[in-house]
Amino acid sequence: MTVKGSKVKKSERREYTLMVVPHQGQAVYSIRVPMLLLKYAGIALAITFIFLSGVFLNYRYTVQVAQGDKAELDKLRQVNGVQVQQIEELAKATAVLQEDMNRLNTLDSELRRMVSSEDSAQTSRSGVVRPSSGLGGQGGPVIKPQPEQLISLVKDLQDSVKVREESLLNLKDAISDKKSRLAATPSIWPASGEVTSRFGWRGSPWGGGSDWHSGIDIADEYNTPVSATADGVVVFSGWYAGYGKLVQIDHGNGIQTLYAHNAETLVEAGQSVKKGQPIAKMGSTGNSTGTHVHYEVRAKDKAVNPANFL
Repeated sequence: MTVKGSKVKKSERREYTLMVVPHQGQAVYSIRVPMLLLKYAGIALAITFIFLSGVFLNYRYTVQVAQGDKAELDKLRQVNGVQVQQIEELAKATAVLQEDMNRLNTLDSELRRMVSSEDSAQTSRSGVVRPSSGLGGQGGPVIKPQPEQLISLVKDLQDSVKVREESLLNLKDAISDKKSRLAATPSIWPASGEVTSRFGWRGSPWGGGSDWHSGIDIADEYNTPVSATADGVVVFSGWYAGYGKLVQIDHGNGIQTLYAHNAETLVEAGQSVKKGQPIAKMGSTGNSTGTHVHYEVRAKDKAVNPANFL
């Protein structure tokens, strides 16, 4: 063991001599480098190389990560800018939709008042409707629209659209029903001409006092068109005792109209007719003293004053 230890120590004591020989006869320099110093220098150099390699690799990884993060951040900023712009545009579109919905609410209320479907002129299914003012005073802090607020507002608008659609459909049915009732309600004159006799008691055209007149008489030229005063179905067309050539129309709801003393009838029983449609030509058939049409309105088979419908 002692011999081996002395050998190790002896090798560590070896030295290397580096000689520097200059030109032109100058002195020669020599540098003595111990083996142990070279050994430690090599170890230190290896450790330094390994350390610097690790630092370099870590630096490259950090740079790559930073570049990736920067690219992602730039992309996120770009996406965020686009989203902000989209949110602002959505906010504007939503505001326009809200104004349109307010106008629809007002229109719905006005239409309902027109068809007498509302009990109050200031309310509708959507709530209180306030009259608009010509004044332009507005204010409030400037607040950027938030996605949560827009989502909530869009949901409210969607719910309002459903309610408004149902309301307008009901209104459409109400208007259609009222239009049908109006069309089937006698409301126009059956013919042009002069009223020669009105509803009620009158001096008898046959002489001998007074008699009860169940309609109105309208006189004009022979063959003057006689028109239906409302939509309905012809229930009789032909000769009927003192009425002469008669057209009788059923308008539903217990209302019927009669057009008598015609020169000619233009419709047949069972035929549907529209308000204003010619149904006969004025004449003087039956118990008549001259060319005219006897127009009669019956409610539940009882003669009523036609003037109440004109």
